[in-house]
Amino acid sequence: MISDRPELTLPHRAPFLWVSRLMERNDEGSEGIVEFDVDEKLDLFRGHFPGRPIFPGVIQLEAGAQACMWVFMGVLTGGSIREGLFVAVDSYKFKRPVFPGDKLRIHCKKLHLKAGLHNWSIEIKSSDDSLLYSKGVFWMKLGEAAR
Repeated sequence: MISDRPELTLPHRAPFLWVSRLMERNDEGSEGIVEFDVDEKLDLFRGHFPGRPIFPGVIQLEAGAQACMWVFMGVLTGGSIREGLFVAVDSYKFKRPVFPGDKLRIHCKKLHLKAGLHNWSIEIKSSDDSLLYSKGVFWMKLGEAAR
């Protein structure tokens, strides 16, 4: 594990922080793995869905974006935290539901940079990489320093 302190790099805070640990990262920040523990006490499970709680797909996509930002930026020490803004989602597929108590491993790979936009591919898998929950490709823009 490289870090369990996403707040050193990302502008997100609870209750909208969907990453727990930066596990792997190459030197260029173009590929890595981030984990997230899906806490069964998350408030969103009260409404999605009562009696059969499922971690929302749109939050999986957000977790993927946060993971990519963390992989890209690394662990900042006294640096400027920047915002990452969605520009487009090329494709995204949900393969199986994520339930409370699951641990997600988010595999991030930067495909390329075009006109200041970062193109990323993600795969969200189970903690042992045996199950694929979702995967997709999207574009992000690195924004201004967070306030």
